[in-house]
Amino acid sequence: MKQGSATRVLLVRHAQSHASVKKLIAGSRSCPGLTERGREQAARLTARLEAERLRPHALLTSPVRRARETAESLARGLGLAAPVVETEVRELDFGAADGLSIDEYRRVHGAFDMTAHPDRPFAPGGETWNRFRSRAGRAVNELMSRHRGGTVVVVCHAGLIVAVMSALLDVVPPVLFTDATPAATSINEFVHDGTRWDLLRFDDAQHLDGGN
Repeated sequence: MKQGSATRVLLVRHAQSHASVKKLIAGSRSCPGLTERGREQAARLTARLEAERLRPHALLTSPVRRARETAESLARGLGLAAPVVETEVRELDFGAADGLSIDEYRRVHGAFDMTAHPDRPFAPGGETWNRFRSRAGRAVNELMSRHRGGTVVVVCHAGLIVAVMSALLDVVPPVLFTDATPAATSINEFVHDGTRWDLLRFDDAQHLDGGN
């Protein structure tokens, strides 16, 4: 690859999952995968990337089922090799809350602002905001080092995307975890020019317009 050329890391949120529809807190242990609508969204994303003539040097995925199924759909549609599982781009570790509904979580563990209490675990056995943020930033910096000058597509999670924004750019939205932002299958493009990171695209889901 050309020395000194920019490195592009496209963090793509997974398509709609059963967990999102049922309002479940689903991590690696409890995720039931994509809905039929989610599979349609993944197909729209594939067509979008094909229209952009995107040929990534690597296609990576979180180990969580909803991300893996989205990445596998991309690989088939774009004629790429099977996606490589990258454990460090998984969603926040929910600990004892993994598999609970949002209402159950609030009743059992109590909801709180993670940025106001960055060293408090999400639930017993789970990650804190500081640990999650550190893991997310480290993971993307390591990807940049491994694929310097190339383009990497990573299928991951809304929380991970926000944590990367915080770690690399010191920017966070008013509400950390929502099911709407970044949207399902949205493209969030980070570019490293050899000196610093920039966010080129955030929450770009134009391929879902008119039929999301």
